[in-house]
Amino acid sequence: MTFAAKQCRIVRGGRVVLPSGTTATDVVIEGERIAAIEAYGSARAEYVIDAGERLVLPGLVDSHVHTRDPGQTDKEDFRSASCAAARGGITTMMAMPNTVPLIDSAAAFDLAARAGEKSIVDFALQALAHPSSIENIEALAARGAVSFELFLGGGPQTLITRDRAVQSALFAAVAGVGGIMGVYPDDSELVALLDCGGDAQAIAHAHPAEIEAGALLGAVVLAASKGCCVHVRQVSAALTAMVIAKLRRHGARLTAEVTPHHLLLTMDDFERFGPEGLIMPPLRGASDVEALWKALAAGDIATIGSDHAPHHRDEKNAGRCDLRKAPPGFPGLETFLPAVLTQWRRRGLTDQAFVRAVSQTPANLFGVSDRKGTIAVGRHADLVIVDDAVDEAIDCNKFLSKAKYSPFHGRRVTARVDLTMVRGEVVYADGAVDTHAQRGRLLRRNRN
Repeated sequence: MTFAAKQCRIVRGGRVVLPSGTTATDVVIEGERIAAIEAYGSARAEYVIDAGERLVLPGLVDSHVHTRDPGQTDKEDFRSASCAAARGGITTMMAMPNTVPLIDSAAAFDLAARAGEKSIVDFALQALAHPSSIENIEALAARGAVSFELFLGGGPQTLITRDRAVQSALFAAVAGVGGIMGVYPDDSELVALLDCGGDAQAIAHAHPAEIEAGALLGAVVLAASKGCCVHVRQVSAALTAMVIAKLRRHGARLTAEVTPHHLLLTMDDFERFGPEGLIMPPLRGASDVEALWKALAAGDIATIGSDHAPHHRDEKNAGRCDLRKAPPGFPGLETFLPAVLTQWRRRGLTDQAFVRAVSQTPANLFGVSDRKGTIAVGRHADLVIVDDAVDEAIDCNKFLSKAKYSPFHGRRVTARVDLTMVRGEVVYADGAVDTHAQRGRLLRRNRN
């Protein structure tokens, strides 16, 4: 189902999630944008998509995606990742900077932007905050980088910045361009000292919550001294959520992200799936999961990001006897909406709160809310129709990602994406991607 860009058309639904509430309405689309929101059944156009009683949401804005493109396109590329995104109701992907080359210069940004021309959904680029990029922050901001990402540990040395003086200078530079700093709180030196083996329990022992929370505190002190906004990545533990809540109540310019896997999976899943369930930070206990949900409901955790991180299955299999030999990460674009919305409903949370966490707030934080994140007049016509009355199991063999494994495999869900529209054009419907779909567009941060 493809529509010409200039045709007027309507998405009609009995349950359209607007900022003001969930209501029956006609969403009128002209060109790439929403032109009007009219009374249900009142608008007229040649083409009408009738959602019936299915849920109509704004497209998800996933602010944590590893596309592996450029440089590791055998694992994933913008085309395959964007097809997976479309299947998952994600209309905006924000790509992390750990590509080859790293996105730490204007030239590397441009290379990644060209790679993104293969995407069928819109995308943005996040730049690396690192000694290698400290002189390039202004140029990267001018290119449109939606965030700068500071890795305090937990990855290759080419990503990590440990020197406090350099961290301070990076916070100052990002504050100077009105940017936001994504911070991954970890401490590789402490992890190495605590290393005691390669099974799931040993991995958990080497990555306690105290490391995550402790690393965050130092970063927040430096950020505050430079007036820099911080977005904490991948909050996984009750202790970290408590620290974030306290800091926010003391006036820290701080927001936080949680992933679907830290909201829905536990150590039991890690032990069951082994390397396919290996992620950093590692999966935690049931009490941590409960604390993260409470922090999300309270607003101390503001966004949900997939942390889509595909690897080859043989790379993961290398960790069957020793998890330390497998890379952390697994695909998440296609499981994000079905898995999270299912649990969202079970917990009795509202449609509006879901949209805030997965669309509206990430669009606001990363400077694209003038185009993305809500169903409103003037915004891009990024719409998703979700059947939230199904009962089916996640099947990783059907993934459109190149990585066809997942610790969510076999999990029963009550939500399925039936249609995804990006800027007025249907790119996914009835289980298939439109192979002739438009190319995605690079989104640049609105610095105003």
